[in-house]
Amino acid sequence: MSPDVDDLDAQAQQWSLEPVIAALAEDDADTPAPSTRARLLARVAAAPRRLPDPVAPSDLYASRADALRALLADLDADQWHRRAAPYEWSVHGLVAHLLVIEQYTASRFGLCDPPPGAEHDHLALGAEVIAAEQRDAPEHTAQRWSAAARSIADHATSPRFAADAPAPLHGWPFSSSSALVARAFELWTHTDDIRRATGRPDEHVPAGELRTMSSFSVGTLPFLLPRVAPDTAMQSTRIVLTGAGGGTFDIGGGGERRALLATDVVDYCRVVARRIAPHDLHCTIEGDHVLVGNLLAASSVFAV
Repeated sequence: MSPDVDDLDAQAQQWSLEPVIAALAEDDADTPAPSTRARLLARVAAAPRRLPDPVAPSDLYASRADALRALLADLDADQWHRRAAPYEWSVHGLVAHLLVIEQYTASRFGLCDPPPGAEHDHLALGAEVIAAEQRDAPEHTAQRWSAAARSIADHATSPRFAADAPAPLHGWPFSSSSALVARAFELWTHTDDIRRATGRPDEHVPAGELRTMSSFSVGTLPFLLPRVAPDTAMQSTRIVLTGAGGGTFDIGGGGERRALLATDVVDYCRVVARRIAPHDLHCTIEGDHVLVGNLLAASSVFAV
């Protein structure tokens, strides 16, 4: 990690105000200069910050599918064959993988049969389907992926969809709604993978969508921590995610707060997706650095 050695006062002009105030309010944070605190409070009073409302999981999934759909429609023949790092697949192969995962997800909702292969091996699932798709035209693969994604989006807004019904994915006990968030997270990640492979800048994601993805991830951290650090006890921690779509989250129950992590919401999501390593994350940490490091490691447990 790259913890900032300065206190959080220096970030006041750069960060959104609500997270800065939240961080400065910490008992274990450095006491800000009176002039800094007065200036921040005056600015908050003049223009209070309103956090974006999170979007519904069904809307999030549909929006992420639409974003990828639009990107694929803009690819030229050469770009379909570029490597989609960090995988060995080409862009075409990555979309074939997504087709398989959409088929698998649809099967969890009772919409179709699952693709062949072991469901616990995310990348190997449906290997025969992926190989066959790569022998066909990329545009045909994109059309089949699009149709599979649309069937899930349509189901998620139908009377048959039960948000709290079990929908386990790859052995993880998701509900139907949390499965949609997890799938949307993967679509966002792979859309950016394809954008980078084809020389495009990263997409600007609406704040409400980032809010849904980031709050879902932060909420899972206490439950995932034992997976990566069974000897580390979950203790009261504040997570401050800055920027549009961020927010302040207190996890780990009551009692004296032991740790604070403040970082950009998009960078946090990229840690979750394993596109930024925790030790490369630009962040501010106060309190228990070991606990924060283990929480960041836990955040990416779902990613592949």
